[in-house]
Amino acid sequence: MGSVPKPVIALLVGTVVFFALWMTALKPSSSGSPPHGLGQYQSAINAARNAVSVSAAANAARGAIPQGSSAAAPAASAPLHDSAKPVRATTATTTHSTTSTGTQTAKTAATRLNLVSRALEAGKVLALLFYNPAAPDDQAVRHELSSIPVHAGKVVKLAIPLSELANYTVVTNQVPVNLSPTLVLINAQRQASTIVGFADTFEIAQRLADALALG
Repeated sequence: MGSVPKPVIALLVGTVVFFALWMTALKPSSSGSPPHGLGQYQSAINAARNAVSVSAAANAARGAIPQGSSAAAPAASAPLHDSAKPVRATTATTTHSTTSTGTQTAKTAATRLNLVSRALEAGKVLALLFYNPAAPDDQAVRHELSSIPVHAGKVVKLAIPLSELANYTVVTNQVPVNLSPTLVLINAQRQASTIVGFADTFEIAQRLADALALG
């Protein structure tokens, strides 16, 4: 059994004293005559009332709830500043991550364009797939292209998102790229042809073999 709080003890003592005085001095007699000797108990009565008032005030200040009471204790509130700190840190991390991703995408686009330029200068055969990364058919053609051999480096194959199409005027000036997926094949003489829509590994390989045969 836990210890009884001091305010509760004071309340109990005050109650006992008050009822003792009631029985001895305040309770009306059976003869209807007024109680005798009330003055000598007045200070004790005042002390008992004061003890009750002090105990009640202490209980109110402490928020104490007597056992058996149906009142519910107030819920504790979590400090707001604790939950705010991780939000700021997460926002900063997300911003940094977005910036890094954008920079990496720009570098990758520049790398792809540079690779195409060097392959054209070297007189290699190119297989350039312009595709929509969000389209299942486009992803399927990209998968087919990835399994095509490069013939000891004579073939350069590359998948290029449609968002970068404007960078490849050297290609689009020769052949139109209006739909996706579109596979552009360029031979060593820089002659271009296209396969629009889905193409399997066999078809792509055959077209590349024809381009290689031209020298």
